[in-house]
Amino acid sequence: MIALAACGGSERFVRVVPDGITTGAASPPADPTFEVVARVAGVHDPLPVAGAEVAFVDLERALGQAVVRAVAPKHDHVLTVELVAGDARYAEGRLAVSLVARATLRTREGNTFVAQTQVVCRDGATLPARDGARVVWSCMARLAKDLAGWLDGLPPDKEEST
Repeated sequence: MIALAACGGSERFVRVVPDGITTGAASPPADPTFEVVARVAGVHDPLPVAGAEVAFVDLERALGQAVVRAVAPKHDHVLTVELVAGDARYAEGRLAVSLVARATLRTREGNTFVAQTQVVCRDGATLPARDGARVVWSCMARLAKDLAGWLDGLPPDKEEST
């Protein structure tokens, strides 16, 4: 309770969850040698919404679930996905969300750099800001889908940056 009070006065905290589901975890990848590590690196969690007394929380978990759901496992690799920038604004009944993620692929053994990319999403909807978790989730799912396409485009034995 103290941590929530220190984060932002009278803000209402809204958890970002996949497809509105509030229980359960992301299913593990089909290949146990593939690991997804999600981090919040340059974004506040909770992410405040300018123009509303709402902030979105649990961004790291939501990002990890979005990525695990979207990407095909890459045998013997670790994919680190960092949310490096984010913004949410509410004006005239419309919520706008912008997220930027950086993904780095490394080998599991030796931690050898394979490739890195950055993906961006902007999404919005006309709805009350307190109902905007689905907009944030939609944006995260789009980031994950873009990362899946990037991974699919890498040659199987890719050993240098793209």
